Amino acid sequence: MNLKPENAMVGLFMASAMLLFAWHNLTKPSILVLHSYDRDYAWSRDISVGLNRILKDGYRYRLRWHYMDTKRHPFADYKRSAGIAARNVIEAANPDVVIAIDDDAQQYAARYFRDNPRIKIVFAGVNGTTGDYGYDVAHNVTGILERLPLFAMREALGSSASLKETGQPIRLAFLGDQSETVDGDAKQLRHFDWSPLQLTAIRQVDTWPQWQANVLELAASNDVLLVSGYRRLRRSATDANLVPPREVVAWTETHAKLPVISFNYFYMEDGGMLAIGASPYEQGEVAAALALDLALKRKVASALPITSTNQFVVSMNGSKMKAKHFILPRVYEAAARTGNLYLP
Repeated sequence: MNLKPENAMVGLFMASAMLLFAWHNLTKPSILVLHSYDRDYAWSRDISVGLNRILKDGYRYRLRWHYMDTKRHPFADYKRSAGIAARNVIEAANPDVVIAIDDDAQQYAARYFRDNPRIKIVFAGVNGTTGDYGYDVAHNVTGILERLPLFAMREALGSSASLKETGQPIRLAFLGDQSETVDGDAKQLRHFDWSPLQLTAIRQVDTWPQWQANVLELAASNDVLLVSGYRRLRRSATDANLVPPREVVAWTETHAKLPVISFNYFYMEDGGMLAIGASPYEQGEVAAALALDLALKRKVASALPITSTNQFVVSMNGSKMKAKHFILPRVYEAAARTGNLYLP
C-alpha cells in the first residue's frame, strides 16, 4: 500500500522530532545534587527549597538527587560506606556538575573528584575551610561556605531589653555535640570578637548525661546559653543510641533557667524558644546559580568566586519568649513571622 505524500511528510516530521528530542536529552548537561543528610532533615529540606527555586527549568538539564543520610547514622563505618556509595553514583552518572551539600559530602565523596577534567564541583553548607578538602588548590571547584551569623547574634543580644536590665556585662556560654559541624562552629566562636559581651565557655560533649550536667552548670553562671548541634548525643557512655532532638530540646528548655538560643534555625521546630541561623535558602540558591553557570554557560569554576553566608533567618516561639522573660526588639518577631518561622 502506497502512502500519500502528505502522510509520508508527517511521518518523516514525527521521526525527525523524536530523534531531535532524543538527541537533546542525551546531550543536555546533567547536575547531581549530593546531600550529606536525609531528605527529611530540616536543614537539607530547606536547602533543597533554595535549590529548586533556581533549578526549575528541567528541560535544559538533567537533575538527579542522592542522600548519604549521615546525620541519622553518624558512625565512621557508615560514613565510609555512604561515601563509597556516593562516589559510585557520581562515577556512574558522570554528571557535568556535582552540587555537594554539607561537610560529609565533601569529606567522603566530592573531594575525590578534585581537578577531574569532566566533573565540576559546587559545594554548599560547608562549616570547615576549603583547605580541609583540598579545594583551595583545585581548579574545578567553587561554592558557598556556611558561617554562623555571629554579628547578627551579638547585635540581637546587645539589643535585648531584659539583658540590659542587669546592668552587668552579658555573659554567654556555648554548648554543642562533638560532630564535625560543631567543631567548625566552635572555631568560629573562638575567633570572633564578642565585646562588649563576654563569651565565658565553649563546651562540646558526647553523651546525654554530659549535656545535662553542662546545661545546669553553664546556666548557673551565665546570662544566655548558645547551642549548636545536638543530634549526636549518645544516650550514655555505654549506649550508642542517639537521643532524639526533641527530647534534648524539651529537657534543655525546661531545666535551663536562662534564655537558650540556637544557631540552628530549626531549633524552634524542635521545640526551642529562639534561633538566629544561617539561611538554608541562600545556601541552596547560590549553589544552584553557580551550578547553572558551570553547566549551561560553560564558565570556568576557578573564575567563580567562593562566597560565604550573607543572609540569616530568625525563628521564634512567642510563648516561650514570654516564659523566659526574654525581650527583643519587635523587628525580630516580624522577621520570624515573615519567614513563617513564628509560633505564638
